[in-house]
Amino acid sequence: MAERAGLSRGVLNHHFASKEDLVVHSVEELLHSYTEEIRALAAEVRDGRLSFDGFLDRLWEMFSGRLFLITLEHITEARHNDALRQSMVPVVREFHAALDETWRNFFGRSHLSDGEIETALSATLCLLRGMGVQTVLRDDPAYHARLLTWWKGQLALLVRLRDGRPD
Repeated sequence: MAERAGLSRGVLNHHFASKEDLVVHSVEELLHSYTEEIRALAAEVRDGRLSFDGFLDRLWEMFSGRLFLITLEHITEARHNDALRQSMVPVVREFHAALDETWRNFFGRSHLSDGEIETALSATLCLLRGMGVQTVLRDDPAYHARLLTWWKGQLALLVRLRDGRPD
């Protein structure tokens, strides 16, 4: 690992006490990068340069690509490695707090309660993660596009109904 990074083993061991520390640091950097990308996309939505549907499309790209596959590997390992799990929990909490903040900014002007906003985000993430898992054995972009389109409609309907607008 040190060789691939262009470092001596001593330098690597100086900065990271264990393999778990290195993994946690790597995942933390990855999630920070994606957090910044998500915040930039959210700013594009606020500025009118990107639709909310476009934002969801980009989230799907993230959750069906590198972000999801890398985190899936670490989540699987954390199930069996308590030290890794304990170290990863605060990193993942920070990532989810950033997602919560972004989501509240989108729906903060609606008449949705904080609980409804949180539930909509959680359901969206669960859908995207589930679809991401499916891509491993089901390479069917049209199927996933239909699911995402349906979910976008559900979110739009939720906001319209809570705002007192049936259509």
